[in-house]
Amino acid sequence: MMKNQQSLWRMTFMVLLLICQSPAQTTAPASGGDATITVPAGTRILLTLTSPLHTTSATPGSGVYSETAAAVVQDSHVVIPLRTQVQGVVESERRPGRAKGRAQFQLHFTTLIFSNNYVVPIDGALQSIPGSAKLRKQDQNGTIEPVDQIDKDVGTIVKPALIGGAVGSIRSLGPGTFTGVGAGALAGLSKVLFTRGDAIQLRAGSTIEIVLQYPVILQADRTR
Repeated sequence: MMKNQQSLWRMTFMVLLLICQSPAQTTAPASGGDATITVPAGTRILLTLTSPLHTTSATPGSGVYSETAAAVVQDSHVVIPLRTQVQGVVESERRPGRAKGRAQFQLHFTTLIFSNNYVVPIDGALQSIPGSAKLRKQDQNGTIEPVDQIDKDVGTIVKPALIGGAVGSIRSLGPGTFTGVGAGALAGLSKVLFTRGDAIQLRAGSTIEIVLQYPVILQADRTR
């Protein structure tokens, strides 16, 4: 009888022990290293280039190297710290062409590298070049090009035309006026056709802004 009671107590104790341990085992992962942070698509990240880029030397596939110029804050917490490395590639480039051909750069940002060597893939496109009066974003893919290139080309053609017209007017108030205009326009057009437009140069230290195309999931305990 006593043996039966002892066996019953032992079984009861084991069951109670298992019951007490079960909650700890199920809640441990939630408080462990599995917590994640989702940085949503559309988040903008301000960067500083650590290596220069130029349309003359860069080719598709060339590396783009930068670091965050400001921390990314979400829900009052820093999720991407200042000076986190951000790397990418030159997706496409075009040197300035003849006449109205413009230089272009399309950059694609692919990787975040935290100071503890935690590496996270991203899909980022160039959003803007803050403070630049010479470059602008041309499309939703983040292609950048110089501004006012067409205006410069038109000016190059029109100014010699006006000068030619003035010279023709001095010589004769008749047909010579239009002859002078035509000669001046031809000279201006020749200059445009045989002169390349502005190249794109992004110096080390240049500030650019990118935007995340898709959400980025971070392990919370590895972003510190």
